[in-house]
Amino acid sequence: MIGEKKLKLLAEQVLLLSTADETEVLLWVSENGLTRFANSHIHQNVSWEDMSISVRVIFGKKIGVAGGNRLDPEGLEKIVRNAEAIARLQKEDPHFVSLPHPEKLPVMETDYFLDTVEERSRKVATIISAAKSKKIVASGSFQSGLSELAIANSHGIWAYHISSSADLSTILLGETSTGFAGQVGKTASEIDAENVVKVALDKVELSKNPRDVAPGEWEILLEPQAVNELITFFSWLGPNARIYHEQASFLSEKLGKKVANEMVTIYDDPLNKDAFPIPFDFEGYPKQKTTIIEKGILKSLVYDSYHAAQFNAKNTGHALPAPNTSGPIPLHLAIAPGTTSKPNMVKKIKKGLLITRLWYIRVLNPRSLSLTGMTRDGLFSIEDGEITGGVKNMRFNQSIPEMLNNIVTIENKLTPLSSFESEIGINRMPSLHVKDWTFSSGTLF
Repeated sequence: MIGEKKLKLLAEQVLLLSTADETEVLLWVSENGLTRFANSHIHQNVSWEDMSISVRVIFGKKIGVAGGNRLDPEGLEKIVRNAEAIARLQKEDPHFVSLPHPEKLPVMETDYFLDTVEERSRKVATIISAAKSKKIVASGSFQSGLSELAIANSHGIWAYHISSSADLSTILLGETSTGFAGQVGKTASEIDAENVVKVALDKVELSKNPRDVAPGEWEILLEPQAVNELITFFSWLGPNARIYHEQASFLSEKLGKKVANEMVTIYDDPLNKDAFPIPFDFEGYPKQKTTIIEKGILKSLVYDSYHAAQFNAKNTGHALPAPNTSGPIPLHLAIAPGTTSKPNMVKKIKKGLLITRLWYIRVLNPRSLSLTGMTRDGLFSIEDGEITGGVKNMRFNQSIPEMLNNIVTIENKLTPLSSFESEIGINRMPSLHVKDWTFSSGTLF
């Protein structure tokens, strides 16, 4: 950990070195640890420290970005001069107006922890021991880290935030079945390894000797992990202002219109204490809660300073690090909880499937946000309100807008899950009961 005082001195040095009309400095420091395990043995413990600096300079409307990790005076000057040289070679960007000016940042309590390899290893040992007792093979990873993010610009912005994260996940392998479970937290002490391995073991046991079922339209129960994997694509290709105004989003031209079932409310809440809060974006602009879909109606998009200026909109604090060609993306999404517990959701399904997680998801059509992918590590049949056994994995072809309109019930609690990088973004998702989900083919496993 370097600390706010030293990072601010580094940023001030860079601003003094720059000859540009406007300058922005982004500093990112991290201390990381990773414990990996396979074949029921820890096979890797690694740790690393890193610090990177990125400098964006503007001459008029010409923009250049350069970065590196040399923090000595010579290294800092080289980064600044590289950014300036790149800017001078650029064409003017007619849509650029200005880097952000200082705004009051939200005040929040800062709590952070740096986990040790011993703490991670003890949690992993719990998983391995429980799996071995059932003659099941354990694999997975446990990563934890401490991050400092600091941003300054020539208009007077100074923003600093420190946070920590821990992310444990495991896949357990039985003779004919697998099971997945995981948990995120701010520190290893928050991770309940006993519960994680219990969930994964239950999935392995229940999905033994999976049977074939026919592809087609099914009533399904998506667990939070699966919901999160789908909503990640929504965040990239849905309310993103760049995608929206380029007419490439399924939401394009639908502000104020119905886009989902009326029970669906989706919001970005970066200040929520359960979402690993962060008070500002990667331009040092304050973040805020943004309701995207409210009771099925598209209420707002997300913007950074560039796209807010281009489209005469309000900056919502969703900038990513420059140079950013992706556009603004929400990193703390939540689907508002419903009123039904997951066990009661299962009871309402006469014939359907429960999906633990998805993988190998690819976009078929960004304009309709149609995705394809496969189920993994726990697909189960539901018959007359009970989970009855394992089913062989299947491939799906599904439109996210159709899914949002076909939701039957939403779970009454939210589960925190990694959205992009857990240090900067945590989504919170419920289980979803969805009708008319399309499976296109089966598999052999």
